[in-house]
Amino acid sequence: MKTKMNLVILLFLLLICNSLLAYSDLRVHDPRGWHSAQGTIESATASIKPKGVYMEIGLYLTFSAKGWNYSSQDSLEILFNFTLPDNAIVHDSWLWVGEDIIRGEIMDKWTASEIYEDIVKRRQDPSILFKYNSTTYELKIYPMLASETRKVKITYLVPAQFNSNYILADLPTDLLRASRYPLSEFHILTWLDDEWKNPNIQEYPEIVFESFSDSTFGNYVRADIPTEAINNSLHFSLNSPLKNGVYLSATGDQAEGIYQLAFLPSEIINDSNSIKVALLFDYQEENCHESTIEILNTVKSYLLSNLSAADSLNLIFSNIEIKRASEHWFSADSASIEEVFEGLETNPFSNYSNLPSLLADGIEFINSNGNKGELVLISSSDQVGNYKVANELIDDLATLMESEITISVCDFQSQSWPSYYFGGRYYYGNEYFNKNITRMTSGNYYNRRSGESFLNVLSNTIGSVGGFISSFDMYTTLQNGYCYSRFNLGSQTSVVQLNKPLIQLGKYSGNFPFEIEFAGTVNSKQFSQKIVLNEDQISTVDSTAQKIWTGNYINMLESESQTNDIVSTIIEQSINYRILSIYSAFLCLDPSQGGEVCFDCMDETFVIGVEESEETENDTLIVGAYPNPFNNTVQIEVSLPDNFVDNEISFKIFNILGQEVKRFTADVNGQNHSYNFTWNGKNEEGSMVSSGTYFFIVQNSTTRKSLKLLYVK
Repeated sequence: MKTKMNLVILLFLLLICNSLLAYSDLRVHDPRGWHSAQGTIESATASIKPKGVYMEIGLYLTFSAKGWNYSSQDSLEILFNFTLPDNAIVHDSWLWVGEDIIRGEIMDKWTASEIYEDIVKRRQDPSILFKYNSTTYELKIYPMLASETRKVKITYLVPAQFNSNYILADLPTDLLRASRYPLSEFHILTWLDDEWKNPNIQEYPEIVFESFSDSTFGNYVRADIPTEAINNSLHFSLNSPLKNGVYLSATGDQAEGIYQLAFLPSEIINDSNSIKVALLFDYQEENCHESTIEILNTVKSYLLSNLSAADSLNLIFSNIEIKRASEHWFSADSASIEEVFEGLETNPFSNYSNLPSLLADGIEFINSNGNKGELVLISSSDQVGNYKVANELIDDLATLMESEITISVCDFQSQSWPSYYFGGRYYYGNEYFNKNITRMTSGNYYNRRSGESFLNVLSNTIGSVGGFISSFDMYTTLQNGYCYSRFNLGSQTSVVQLNKPLIQLGKYSGNFPFEIEFAGTVNSKQFSQKIVLNEDQISTVDSTAQKIWTGNYINMLESESQTNDIVSTIIEQSINYRILSIYSAFLCLDPSQGGEVCFDCMDETFVIGVEESEETENDTLIVGAYPNPFNNTVQIEVSLPDNFVDNEISFKIFNILGQEVKRFTADVNGQNHSYNFTWNGKNEEGSMVSSGTYFFIVQNSTTRKSLKLLYVK
């Protein structure tokens, strides 16, 4: 018991001794000295795969010490602190050692830290990945020669944001902005099927996703995100899989399994009233990370995704003179929204706050347009935080209202909060004013102090205009069995938004159909409904569902008071299911120190190099290899169609970094278009390559075909 207690104490000390950063920070330093410098991300690719109500993101990053005056032989350590969305589940870490991929071993944090620090002293090749709380992580890598780069992959699952039109996931652009030199491009790869369609970047719909095919990686879709877009928060979106307001996926095990449920009350209850809302924009530049363009792009994207022609809008902007997009309500259909935003000035609102005049103008707009409608204040300002100033402003605004006008507040201030002490507690920024103006007018107040993105806070605020279900209750079961061990993501209360989906994860035992019973009160009317989903209405999700459920179980345990039993359970679940927790770490070791080369780890960034065109019906290009895997020689057989042959044809072998290792020559102008090549594992210089994954590529001026080779010494 004493040993167990000592372990808990050591683990807590590790948590306490690390400073937590609100945003990403990338440093390189020499562990033998104190000098530290900002590192650079040379390249970045995100591989995105929908996994039910989550999306899986495999983030490939290549680091360097570019631009600093380190000696070319200095052995540097990379320190990368970063944040991921709340409820993210990190479940894999890779490190490239030479041309080999080392897959991280997961172990308790204390043991992993001791091994890492000992190896750093002996100048070997590890990386270690920590989780400090629900959103904050740290990656360390050692060594990196000042003239070299190091490549890693971090794989995590993130909850998707559902609405009736789209599902969205945060892209990790804040991690990329930690780079000293901006990336020229950020590559997005995704693999889709008939259920998941129409990939898009919500804030930049003009970014094109192109379709490709690869004999190793199959059919995939790719987009290249330019530098100017990387500087903003971005969201990857797909068409919503909701059907009649419900999406249900399960692992497919009839006896027992995991299910994932997304449930949109407004579509099911059919009590979604049209809304009239004027959005008031008040921007104080030094208080947030978003630019005015980013704010407008995000709002526009949200409105297009969530409002309809039955709804009415206006946009009003803070400036030295208040500016309105329109003097009257306009329809929230997509064409009208596009037209209004295109007609805005490049920067319709100022970088300083003019909050009192803005709110007064919003009230006057409602008064002069039928006294119907609500106001949503979208603000990062903090200049009316003092309670005396706030109370006087609230009184003045109340006198302007001809009838009560509901005001809700989206407070997106994310830094530099001044604090005000009043009534036995501290208020931050304009919190006192925001809480009281919304309470007085029956509105709702949402802010970012819990670490949420601007889009999430905006979604909560505008979504609340659509109304709420009070006394809400939902029960899930099987017609011939039962559900248990449920987790509800998002709202944990009996009051839920009509226009905001409920997400539930759970286990089931028995046989489908699946039943959902729900009840509550809307507009003072009680309701009770039941939905039955047959097996053909339930999507199938792979074993990743078990990781998602376990990740939520670990997150729940981490939020409770930490007893010895809870800590032990977290560590056990973390190690058994390879899920990072606050008490564990992913450790990648050099093979000479016990690390194992991962021969089945597939580097998806390989397709970023030469593009492969989609095959046509007449394409009979055949590539094969035997034996594969091989440890001595491999025979590579190629048969080309006549229309493939041209003067630019080549036969080459590449490593997983996309570097050319070996090339073969053949007479492509003869009558015979079948070839046999022998590779003995040597590169062009005659040196043996290391064990690992390689790709044989045959290509001409228009087409490419690849074949994966596994070399095991």
